[in-house]
Amino acid sequence: MNKVKTSGLLLVLILALIVTGCSSNNGKPSASAGEQGSNNVIKLKFWGAVPEENGPKQAVENWNKANPDIQVEYVRFVNDESGNTKLETALLAGDQVDLFINYRMDKLSKRIDAGMVEPLDSFIEKSAFNVEENFGENAITKFADKTYYIPAIILNDFVTLNKSFLDEASLAIPEQWTWDQYMDYAAKLTKGDGADKRWGSYTDLLQPKIFEYLDKAVKTELGPDAFYKEDGTSNFDHPAFKRYFDIMFNLEKTLKAQPPIAEAKATKMEGIQLYLTNKVAMHWIGTASLRNIKNTTDYPHDFITAFAPPPKLTENSAYLGGGTGYLDFTTINARSQNKEAAWKFMQWYVTEGNEPLIAGGRVPAWKKADKDKVASLILGENPEKLFDVESFKRVVFADVEYVRDTKFDHLAEIQKIVEEEGERVLIGEKPTEEAVKSMKERSDKLLQSSK
Repeated sequence: MNKVKTSGLLLVLILALIVTGCSSNNGKPSASAGEQGSNNVIKLKFWGAVPEENGPKQAVENWNKANPDIQVEYVRFVNDESGNTKLETALLAGDQVDLFINYRMDKLSKRIDAGMVEPLDSFIEKSAFNVEENFGENAITKFADKTYYIPAIILNDFVTLNKSFLDEASLAIPEQWTWDQYMDYAAKLTKGDGADKRWGSYTDLLQPKIFEYLDKAVKTELGPDAFYKEDGTSNFDHPAFKRYFDIMFNLEKTLKAQPPIAEAKATKMEGIQLYLTNKVAMHWIGTASLRNIKNTTDYPHDFITAFAPPPKLTENSAYLGGGTGYLDFTTINARSQNKEAAWKFMQWYVTEGNEPLIAGGRVPAWKKADKDKVASLILGENPEKLFDVESFKRVVFADVEYVRDTKFDHLAEIQKIVEEEGERVLIGEKPTEEAVKSMKERSDKLLQSSK
């Protein structure tokens, strides 16, 4: 990985340590030496971002009840920039962090570069833990031919569709489709004008995120590392990028089947609210957000939600794109003094142990999980009252090839460039051709600056 990138991470974290104060232990030994309770009970600290009431608390209680010799405490950090800095500061300071979950591959790769993550290969071999059998041959990206994490979940993004509106328009639930077909559905499902208008499409959970949905679209066609070329420059001159912005412009400006981005941002449109109040017929969502559809107290509705996979750019697109795939990358701290015990807990957690988190929409990556039970836990009791269960299972448990990126150079800055130039397209300030040209020029300048 890029040495400049690693040095930058370390500098930020060292400055964070100065601010928080490395003397917070008042001369006492660091907790990273491991905490031994009475009768030689090993105490582990397991850091994650999911609120403990959404499953982690129950998971830890289940483990502690069955394993009196290894007791685990869950420590929550918020999965944002300040929360991730808090975790990394604790790792550098030598605070007790035995295991931690990473929620972005670029964050994980920087932590590996900085020596914060323990390679798992020796533990896997010693315990005869069959990664391929449990998670599949493509579940893990290796770094320098070493295994540093196990994914606990598969993050599923999909399109939810109001089945009543589909029936009204005589449209079938899509099993596989392209963006051309998606635009056709959006146009046919759009109805009315003004305050009474029903939009055919809204491509976000909350407010519009241009980069996020560009990422989902182009990676179905281009696969991993779609934003980068082998020569170290950006890939924005590939036709897939212009194609996506043409689609979004067409949905908003030509077909008028999706809320214009300016209006959506100005009025703070929330996709889930629009969908559940019959203002949007098709809406993008993830499994973690299905709780809103189940919440008929705050969102009373009587229609059935059907499910379709994200559309592909072409019929031949081979991947399910960015934003969908393996996640909750579970790792062991390289400085933990309790690595053997941490590995025992980790094996359990990434297989049967994270079952309490399923109801919150976290679909296990473990291939041996009972799919019917997973569907039941996610959709709740009597799911047929709110969901088309068959289409849910078809989408969520599809045997597909997920994108696994390995390049993240200047990704945060590139994302900002895409948001800026993409918005200029959607408000009509720039044609798509000029916008993607600017994306390439600006991104190339960034990438060249770090060589």
